[in-house]
Amino acid sequence: MSNIKKNKKSIKTKKTTSTEVDKIDKNIHSLHDSLLRLKKRNKILMLMIFVLLIILLLLLLQDYNRKPEIKDITYSEKYNEDKTKTVSLDIKNHSGNKIYCKFANKESSSDWILAEKDVCSYNIKTDEYTITLKYNGDLKVKYKEKFDIDGIINFSISDTRKYIPVGESFKVNASLDYVGEKYNKIEFKSSDPNIATVDENGVVTGVSDGRVKISVTGGGEKTEEFELISSSLIRSPSIDNYREVMPCNSFTKEQIELADEILATKIKDAGEGTRAAATEAARFITLELKYKVPYFFENGRLSVGYKVDGEGRYYHKGLYLGKDKESQITLNSTGPASWGCPLRDAESGLMGRNGLDCSGYVTWTLVQAGLDLGDIGAGITGSRDYTDVGEFQRVTYSLLTSGKVKPGDLIGWDGHIAIIAAMDDNNIYVTESLQNGVIIDEYNYSSPSSRFYSRYQHIIDMSGNYYNGDGNLKNMW
Repeated sequence: MSNIKKNKKSIKTKKTTSTEVDKIDKNIHSLHDSLLRLKKRNKILMLMIFVLLIILLLLLLQDYNRKPEIKDITYSEKYNEDKTKTVSLDIKNHSGNKIYCKFANKESSSDWILAEKDVCSYNIKTDEYTITLKYNGDLKVKYKEKFDIDGIINFSISDTRKYIPVGESFKVNASLDYVGEKYNKIEFKSSDPNIATVDENGVVTGVSDGRVKISVTGGGEKTEEFELISSSLIRSPSIDNYREVMPCNSFTKEQIELADEILATKIKDAGEGTRAAATEAARFITLELKYKVPYFFENGRLSVGYKVDGEGRYYHKGLYLGKDKESQITLNSTGPASWGCPLRDAESGLMGRNGLDCSGYVTWTLVQAGLDLGDIGAGITGSRDYTDVGEFQRVTYSLLTSGKVKPGDLIGWDGHIAIIAAMDDNNIYVTESLQNGVIIDEYNYSSPSSRFYSRYQHIIDMSGNYYNGDGNLKNMW
């Protein structure tokens, strides 16, 4: 009975083992199928990767051989000396290889130019160019580009502030350097033609007293302007000792202020306190002032016994014109009376026109220049006079031809003082106040026999502690 049970148990165990084998077999078949499917998928994936690699390679080959392109064009800001501009091409390089450029128009062609960092530069003018790009050895591509560099290279005017006599003219000095025909025109405009006009050629004419702005436009683009002052109290510099004597109080306040401004500006431009400033004041009153200032004997310094002002001697800045200037005078004998107005000579009792005496004129000139040396006279006396303020030198041919004498030096004889206003290689121009008024005379000094050497005795060199250098000195006006 027990054996029968054991046999049954044994049989049962064997059945169980057979089932497991079947399962294993089944799993093995399933794994095999999975491996087959995976292998099939891997083949497809590999094929896809291969196809993608082929496509990528083809794309790379295609991109490698793509034609280079001009991405951007830039121009230099300034023109070259030959009126060209440097143009730079920013090139899109697909291969990374070197690119060469060639520029050609209907007139000429450049050599091959290596593009540095894919930038190719060349000097061009306004024209259509064929640009050839060489890449990947000897492949070429051509582009056509229209370049326009027309414009203004430089535009300027030499005038800043300008003074002009009423009724006279001058031409504006304008300079226009350009490229292209449309930029070659210069246009002029006056802000008030009732004061000054300007024609199409830049000729400005003073019409009446006042101020205007003269605008100058170059090439239709750039405009410069300057202030023009027109005055009836000035004239173009010229020697005329017979011009009309200064009339009495015949000018408006505005005219007088304008004339004073012109004088002050000339002094400032020359350099206040310098030799040039003194010569500018002397030239203004004798060459540019429309009317001649009369001679009037000093009414107080010698004859009356005390200092008077404005009677042959005017110790203020500007021109002694008009009632407003007369109100400045506090020390007077028979005045006040501005230049050209009737005034009684305190010594003779005679009436005359007020003006300047010789030392009064030199003093006025130096005061305008910024040097007030005091109320001193002309003669060689025991008291301080103009022969004491600088280096006293006898007038000789060797002195005048030595180059040591300059405009701004004082000149005269015992009892008379004047000022040298200009010099050239042969002539000397002396300004002074004599019986016929404040004048300028020309003398030839190149010959020892010239009457100049018999007329004047001494020259006072005003360098050193008096003039603050030469300033913007011009030997002639």
